[in-house]
Amino acid sequence: MSDLDPEIYEAVFYSIENPALVIDLDFVIRDANPAAAAFLRYEDREALIGTYVPEILVDETILEDVAEQVLSDEQWVGECELMTADNRVFYGMGSAVPIERDGQTEVLAGVFTDLTERRRHTRALRILNRVLRHNIRNDINVVLGHVEQVAALVEDEAAEVSMTKARERLNDIIDSADTARDLEHLLNTQERAVVNTMRLDEPLRSVVGRAAREFADADISLDDDLEPAHVVANATVDRVFWEVLENAVEHNTADSPRVEVTLDVGDDHVVVAVADNGPGVFESRRQMIFGREELDQVHHGNGFSLFFVDQVMKTYGGDVWVETNDPHGAVFKLQFTRAW
Repeated sequence: MSDLDPEIYEAVFYSIENPALVIDLDFVIRDANPAAAAFLRYEDREALIGTYVPEILVDETILEDVAEQVLSDEQWVGECELMTADNRVFYGMGSAVPIERDGQTEVLAGVFTDLTERRRHTRALRILNRVLRHNIRNDINVVLGHVEQVAALVEDEAAEVSMTKARERLNDIIDSADTARDLEHLLNTQERAVVNTMRLDEPLRSVVGRAAREFADADISLDDDLEPAHVVANATVDRVFWEVLENAVEHNTADSPRVEVTLDVGDDHVVVAVADNGPGVFESRRQMIFGREELDQVHHGNGFSLFFVDQVMKTYGGDVWVETNDPHGAVFKLQFTRAW
């Protein structure tokens, strides 16, 4: 118990920049800071005090979750929308904690963080990205059609090589647009995504087998006797494995490309390592390839697909990084939280 004067606590409460409320167990506002009154468009604090909380909530069923958490003496945190006195709606994150006296919960302290503008900007960017991807795909399909027509008319060997390179680059752009679409879907749904406990060795074996068949010119190996490993993840892990394996093969400049995949089960974590004998990744660029710094053209590509991998691993509470392979090449490591 702190020995600070109650007036200091009161001063802190009133000086908080975010809207803050003190609510009784009947969900009636018993106190409010000036920021709450201004945000909710009330004349002053006194005008807001005594207001029934459902009057400022767009969806009052949230209070059921709040009550359940409070009865368990836990903090409630969640998305919510507040309605102001002039009927404007604001979206954000709310939190509520029980305040006890003599072992009994007397009131709740609630704080709201306004995220309305952020959500508006995010929605605008999503629409812009969707339109751009659609237009890019359509335009590239038109260009590809013309490339195919020209290739059919030209018999010059050098021109055919040039047409092939152009076709490959255009298809790469389409693949990037598809990855951007998948990443947008991931980011839009990650708050609601179901992250399960799943057995990791089975999808790993399946994806490595598919890669070995598709990239027949590369020697891709995986231990036959993998230890069963249950981790925190979901079905998107198949795409994660594929992106890392594809990256290890397609950017491998060795005469005989090799990729060795291993799975190490520890007490708390499970690490999947993908080691190649390619050119490696300079240490100064190891953050760039995951999009954690300004992107640049590096040995292992522009990092867009690896940015997708990084984002997925974050939703799992895991991590991904790259190390130097011995004697040369790179080792990409995916760390998962072990479930049991």
